[in-house]
Amino acid sequence: MKEANGLFALDIVIDHLTPCLIKIETGEVCETEVSKVTAKDVSLVQLEDWNFDWQSLYQKHNIQLLKLTVEGSSIIEGLIAFEKMEGYVEIHLVESAPTNVGSRIYSGVGAHLFAIACKKSIDYGFEGYVAFNAKTNLIEHYMKVLNAESINARGRMVIDEQAALQLTKVYFQEGDVWNE
Repeated sequence: MKEANGLFALDIVIDHLTPCLIKIETGEVCETEVSKVTAKDVSLVQLEDWNFDWQSLYQKHNIQLLKLTVEGSSIIEGLIAFEKMEGYVEIHLVESAPTNVGSRIYSGVGAHLFAIACKKSIDYGFEGYVAFNAKTNLIEHYMKVLNAESINARGRMVIDEQAALQLTKVYFQEGDVWNE
């Protein structure tokens, strides 16, 4: 994932749309929590095998960083960085924890991270609109799995209100609490 024009090209693979996270070894459905990333979280991520420099995004005041954890656990399963724009949410970066890439512990992390951005867009009154840049080899994948639309040949993609509603219905129930 290289930065181009100040934006990253997302390359996270969406494995499954699940109502929460699924522990692959047992098939157990695990409830999740979404909360703000702290300075401590960023320092821990830097010590592990995460692929991206989350510290630089953490220091930008206009960008929000949220983490996805299994309920009752402090272990980060995925991270998302996004920005509130005028009329939509811009996803700058998403990443599954190293333990959820390849031989994964949990299924459903990638789609859950996109659902978080869609929910924030809805909360802001933007009807779920989300935009991001995708790596070329994943454009078709995002179109199929997330119902995202490709809006140019350089990998620019949008999740519209209908796709956002479908995605948030899978992951969020009315009354879900976020620890922000």
